[in-house]
Amino acid sequence: MTIVAGVDFGTQSVRVSIFDSERGRLGSATASYPVLRLPDDPDYAAQRHVDHLQALSAAAKQAISTAKIDGRSIAALGIDTTGSTIVPVDEKLQPLDDYYLWCDHRGWREAADITRLARERGLAALNWCGGTYSSEFGWSKLWHWLRNNPDKRSRFATALEHCDYIALLCC
Repeated sequence: MTIVAGVDFGTQSVRVSIFDSERGRLGSATASYPVLRLPDDPDYAAQRHVDHLQALSAAAKQAISTAKIDGRSIAALGIDTTGSTIVPVDEKLQPLDDYYLWCDHRGWREAADITRLARERGLAALNWCGGTYSSEFGWSKLWHWLRNNPDKRSRFATALEHCDYIALLCC
């Protein structure tokens, strides 16, 4: 008997499920968090780091309780998140800002610049994404963040994709 947990971060909630290799699903739970929107900027869609961690903790505790197991018996963890959610971090891997959610389109100008330059240079990779670089993709979001946060740039160490960041935090 091996017990594993699956964690799935979606746009508005995180789901945690506990499975036993012989008995199947033992328990699950969901905890929600808000999508931050601005009434004067329809391109803005962000989330707070603390909201994600609180929801993960709540869902994990509830799933473990429902499964009636000792959480220390979980042998492995699988993590999935919505793609293209970018987290700029400092050298201690602490977020410098709210997450740029996958559906955040503030980087549309940057995406257009990336598309134009890729076309000018005949970059084959552009063909792999339909011929146009999207404002939903990571580089346009990161470039937008760098352009619009000059006061935080000196503390910027790197940007992480949300799934990689959650895995790092859980490790």
